[in-house]
Parts: sequence; structure tokens; C-alpha cells
Amino acid sequence: MRTYDEVMTTDYGVLDTAATAWDKVAAELKKAEARYKTTVSTVATGPAWTGIAAGSAQNNFAGTQYEYAAAQTQAKATAKLLRAGRKRFDELKRILDSARADAIEAGMRVSEQGNVGYDYDKLTAQERAALQADPKALQGIKESEESWADYIKACVRNFDEADKDLKASLDAVVKDSVGDKNDATLGTGFNGRATGELVSAAEQNGSDDDVKLDLNSLLMDTKTETLSTWSARAQGDIVARLSGNEQWGKLYARYVTGAVSIAAFARATNTTVSGAFALIQAYRDPTKLLNAQKTLYSQLVNGSRSVLGSGELMNRVSPALRTALGGSNAVAAQYGSYMKNGTLITPTATQANLLRVADSGGLANAAKAAGAMRGLGIVGSAGATVYGVVNLSTYDSEKISNNPDKFASDLTGTAFNASLTAAMVAPNPVTVGLAVGTGVAYAGALVWENREEIGEAWDKTTDWAGDTASDIGSGIASGAKKVGSFLNPFD
Repeated sequence: MRTYDEVMTTDYGVLDTAATAWDKVAAELKKAEARYKTTVSTVATGPAWTGIAAGSAQNNFAGTQYEYAAAQTQAKATAKLLRAGRKRFDELKRILDSARADAIEAGMRVSEQGNVGYDYDKLTAQERAALQADPKALQGIKESEESWADYIKACVRNFDEADKDLKASLDAVVKDSVGDKNDATLGTGFNGRATGELVSAAEQNGSDDDVKLDLNSLLMDTKTETLSTWSARAQGDIVARLSGNEQWGKLYARYVTGAVSIAAFARATNTTVSGAFALIQAYRDPTKLLNAQKTLYSQLVNGSRSVLGSGELMNRVSPALRTALGGSNAVAAQYGSYMKNGTLITPTATQANLLRVADSGGLANAAKAAGAMRGLGIVGSAGATVYGVVNLSTYDSEKISNNPDKFASDLTGTAFNASLTAAMVAPNPVTVGLAVGTGVAYAGALVWENREEIGEAWDKTTDWAGDTASDIGSGIASGAKKVGSFLNPFD
């Protein structure tokens, strides 16, 4: 982990110096390639040497010729990465300088080691005495010191992340990839394909035009990205370029991913609990009809279910609007009724099988029976199912092996949305049971996928709860900062 002092005193200009040196290496390699081509390669291709040995030598010479060209490519790519790293470090240094200046303007003092404390020297003796007599003011100063210290530390951590990214990029760019037909090294030579996406991305991140929206960068990388990972990354890229702040883009991408996971987990668990409860009731009373999943609000609106105070509230809503939102019980009864064991079964709007209603009365009556709220729910879950299927189609064996946990959550999520759609269209023990089962699987897959973040949150929460009662005031503040640190993507 880099320290504040290292960040502030390091001369990042040496990266430009190193980049220039690598450009010179590429230029010298080009000269060597030209000499080799004219003085060595021609020996095997000339008329003076023929036969098996000449053919073998020609293949070997061609392989060496390729390596000269690949070495130039690798050297140029290394220079580009170093320049991109320099620009990135300069930008992060500017942000850290600005943070330090803001802290000082707010009354803080920042040491050469990055330690932050309130600058009491700016106060008069009378002001210091008044401050010492005011516990709330002292607590406010303490919290302010901690906040500015965390901000400075976050800026320093950004350097550490950028440093690791640059190292990873440099490590990757020197790994020999399979080249053209003359590449005889097969992973042990120079990387002739070092001009690809890795270098392009580094150049773009280090350019002066970050705020401009580059549509090419928003295209999905089908080799490494699935639809779901691309969606979060693309939204983050848009935010980064529109705001001119890459960290804001990373924050937004992480927020999108986290928010989707939390919402999906809540949806799956809610469906599982309510569906299981409904199945238990239906098992105890076979004459009881199941409501379509996720239609509690529709039941309240159309009057098929009531809770304390809801009846009086719904009476203020016009019958036409209630029917439009919650569905028509009359239409459901007219076209969705059926005979079972000699008994006429009459469903409400939220219990009706919309396929049966559509078969008897047409799509228009099915829409009337469903109502806007149930209809939008069906469209939403059906859309999520289609999205899930398309997302799964972007996986291949390599992507699955690289991130099996993500694949498991995407697979079970698609199955859950499909079964939920079926349970909303045609509620019965089979469809509701499938929704409950896939909901359990999906919720479990989400927990497993995010187990590290959940474990970290648990550790921080228990640390917070463990503060002693005698220090409860500072304990609350400390705990809150720990939770805030967990939510901070720069930590």
C-alpha cells in the first residue's frame, strides 16, 4: 500500500523517460529487423541454397523475422502504457492536492505523512477555551477530522489501485500471444498482438479527452464480457466521461451492480415467502384459489383483499380507476370461471388464469381482468426473462469457468423470472411452486456470489456493535464510519 508521503514526493516523470527509452528500443529493433531481412533471410531464399536444409532454415529465419517485428510492437505498447500511467498518476495527484487544499481551507492541518488534525493554532486563546468547554463542538471537530482523514486516505488508495492496474497491464502486454503463421515461439517470445484492447483502453484512460463520450468504448467486448457485465460497465463509462471523473464511473457501475443484486434478492425472497405461505394455505384448503404472484397491491385496489383502513381509502378512488389499476373482478368471473369436481370456480381478477380468459373472451378482456398493475408486472418479469436468456447466450465455457458464481446467479435468475411470469399469468400450485423453488435457488446464488462483501459487512457491523457502553457516543460514530467505509468503492 502506497503512503501519502510516497504519493506526494514521487517523480512520475520517470515514466515518460522510460516510455521514450522504449520507443528508442523499438526504433533500434526496426533497424535490426531490416538488416536481418537483407543479410540473413535472403540466404535461404536465394538460388545458391536449395533442398531440405534450405527449407528448414527458411522457416526458422521467418520465425526470427517475426520476433523482430513482435518485439517492436511490444516495445511500443510498453511505451504507450507507461505514458498512460503517467497521465493517470498526474490526474490522481491533482485530486489529492485538491483534497489537501480543501481540508486546509476547512480548518484542518495535513502533515507530510498525511495525518489530519484540526488546526488549533488558528484559534485565539479565548476561542480555544470556549471550544474546550463545548463537548458538542469538540465531537464535531473529531468527526470532521476523521472525515477529512478518510477522504485523504481514499485518494491515496486510488494511487495504489492505479499502480496495481498499471503493473497488471505491463505484465499482460509482455506475455507472448500466438501470432501469425511465422510465430514459432508459441508463448515464449515477444507479444506481436500487444496493440489490442489492453493498450487502447490504457491510452484512452490516460488521454486528455476523457470527458468526451467515445461510443466505440461502449461496445461490448464479446471475448470477456457478458451482457450483464457490459451493461454495468457501459453505464459507468458514460458517467465517467460525462463527469470527467473515472472514479465516479466506477462508483456508479458498482452501485448499479449492487442495487440490482439487492433488489433481485429482495424480490426473490419476497416471492418465496409469500408463495410458500400461499401454497401451505392452498394445501390445507383445496377450495382456496391462489392469487397471482406480486399482486398484493392489485388485490387492495380492486377490493379482493382488505386490510385495516384500506377500504375507506379505496372508497375515495373512482370505481373505473380501481378497475383499470387492479383489474376487473366481473370480467375475471365471466370469462375465467370453470367447473371443478362439479363445482363452479369463480376467480377474482388477481386469481384468474389470463390464458383461460383470453381463450374465452379475447386479449382485450384478458387485459381488463389483469389490470394495469398486474399487466405491468407481467411485462416486467417477461422482459427480465428475455434479458436473462440473451445474457446467458453471451456466456461461453471460458466465461463460465472464469466466474462460475456469476453464471449461477444469472442462470437461476433467468429461471426465476420465467417461473414468476408463469405464476403471474396463470396462478396455480405448479407455477407458484416453481416460482418458490427458483426463488430459493436464485436468492441462494446471489448470497453465494456476494459472500465476500456480505462477510466484510458482517465483520464491520459486529465490530461496530462491539463498542463498549462507556464509549457509546464515539462508538456510534466509529461504527457509522465503518459501514460508510464498506459502502465506499474506493476502500
